[in-house]
Order: sequence, then structure tokens, then C-alpha cells
Amino acid sequence: MLIRWSMKTEVSKKYKLEDYNIDRVNSGKMLFRIYDYTGNEKYKKAIDLLRSQLDTHPRNEDGGFWHKKIYPYQMWLDGIYMGSPFMAEYARRYNQPEDFKDIVNQILTIARHTYDPSNGLYRHAVDISKEMFWADKETGQSKHVWGRALGWYAMAIVDVLDFMPLHQPGRDSVLMVLDNLLTRVTAIRDKETGLWYQVLDRSGDKGNYLESSCSAMFIYTLIKLHIKDI
Repeated sequence: MLIRWSMKTEVSKKYKLEDYNIDRVNSGKMLFRIYDYTGNEKYKKAIDLLRSQLDTHPRNEDGGFWHKKIYPYQMWLDGIYMGSPFMAEYARRYNQPEDFKDIVNQILTIARHTYDPSNGLYRHAVDISKEMFWADKETGQSKHVWGRALGWYAMAIVDVLDFMPLHQPGRDSVLMVLDNLLTRVTAIRDKETGLWYQVLDRSGDKGNYLESSCSAMFIYTLIKLHIKDI
């Protein structure tokens, strides 16, 4: 049964806070539900442990979380999905409204760093140090727009909005980023299938292909916006 999922195995043995891997935080969203269902305090302890990682997680000078300690100075679009919705739900549940300022900053900072003015989309990642082999020597950006990364980013924003106060400073700017993202990706959607390509800024090119995961992510985001007044 789900409620018998072994926290000792999955968290205590595999999770190490000192790794500072933001991917590991995402599982905390499931723990909220398990804790609600069981009332077992071990799940709340696990939730608090994951949240505590964000207090000391390495950051760039502008406050953006590193994706992992082993990837210094790098922000990835998918990292926003891994950390921000969990942080937002924790903030709402446990009355930490000051965290929403940080969440807004994460979303807007990576938008600023990864924006490609040639197409209005957001590239997968940025290396602020500009030392990685894939990093543009002027912008630090990765070379292309990866469909799944942009899908994670889109989902992160609509999931965060479930918890963010309506009058939170910066919320309007977050909505502008989301509106731009969805306007741009809708324009490049494959007209025959309704799907999106794996590499969005090379849509239709030879060797590229229609990809189910990013398509599902964009559809999730569009449906959620349609049924929810944000």
C-alpha cells in the first residue's frame, strides 16, 4: 500500500541533504498527502527535512537556487518544478508567507537568464559562471529550448499559483511569463497532431521528433488554466 512506502529506504538511505540536489525536494509534495491521510509524524519530519534543505541550498548572487551542488552556478528550468511548488505548498500550509517572495524570485530569475529574444522562448539552463562546455560565453545559456524542461517550468508556475496569495508582489510578473510561454508554444504546436517537438526551437527539423512528455505537460498547464481562475 502507498501509506506503507518506506521512508527509511527512500529518504534516510538515499536522500542526503548535503548533496543539495533540488530534484530530491519534489517528492515532498506526495508526502503532504500521505501525512494528511495517516497523521503519522514521521511523514511530517520528512517534509520538514526536505524544506530545511532550501534554507541552506547553494544560490547564485541573485538568489537563484543551484540545480545541484555538483553543478555550481547552474539554474535549470526543471529545477523550478522540483523546488517551487513544494515550497509554495509548505508556505501555505505552515504559514510562511515570506517564502512566496523567494518563489517569485526563482521563477522570474530563471526567466531572465534563459530568455531567447529570437523566439520568445526559454532555453533549458544557464551557467552563471559560463564555464560549462554547453554554456554560451556571453549569456551562459544552453544552446536550445528543450520541450520537457519548458513543460516542467510551465507546470511549476500553474502549480505554484494554487498556493500563492492573489496580492503577492510579483505575481503579475509571474503571470506575464506564463502568458508569454504559452502564447509562444501554442504558436509552434504541430498543426496535424496537436503535439510538440522534443527541441522546440528546431520544431519540424529533420531528426527532431514529436515528444509525448512535453506535450502532456503543456496540455496539463493549458487545462489547469482553463478550469481554474488564477
